[in-house]
Amino acid sequence: MTNKEQSVAPKERINIVYKALIDGVEEEIELPLRQLVLGEFFNAPTNIPLEKRQTVNVNKDNFNQVLKEHNIKLSIRIPNRLSKNKDETMSVDLKFETMRDFDPDGILHQVPQLQKLFEVREALKSLKGPLGNIPEFRRRLDAIVKDSTAREELIKEMKEKK
Repeated sequence: MTNKEQSVAPKERINIVYKALIDGVEEEIELPLRQLVLGEFFNAPTNIPLEKRQTVNVNKDNFNQVLKEHNIKLSIRIPNRLSKNKDETMSVDLKFETMRDFDPDGILHQVPQLQKLFEVREALKSLKGPLGNIPEFRRRLDAIVKDSTAREELIKEMKEKK
């Protein structure tokens, strides 16, 4: 059994196949595709010359570890869609330590304003479960949610209870 028959590359991996003439015999040789990516991946300018920079081996097993070690952060100002004032902006500070931090849920948990909305949503969902079957309660809750003054009163009362 030859080496070629023993190891089969997974479909997801890109391999380079070329035909070589070795000792008069044409043979297909398969090599895995490897890439070296160069770039300015620093949050601030650096004076380290390119030839003195350390290479970082990234693969599927150590990707989250590399993200965490590089302490990747993003601080931006975005339009505040939660405010009635359309010109208002909010500061968002994101930290990426794992691939899950790029998911909408990962971002949601890093923005305090969104986290509060999420908690209110979860509380309303938990209320809706057992009490949602009572028609009168459901109508009253819908009326409160639709009426802005009643909604503000409810929020005020909830803050006072804390």
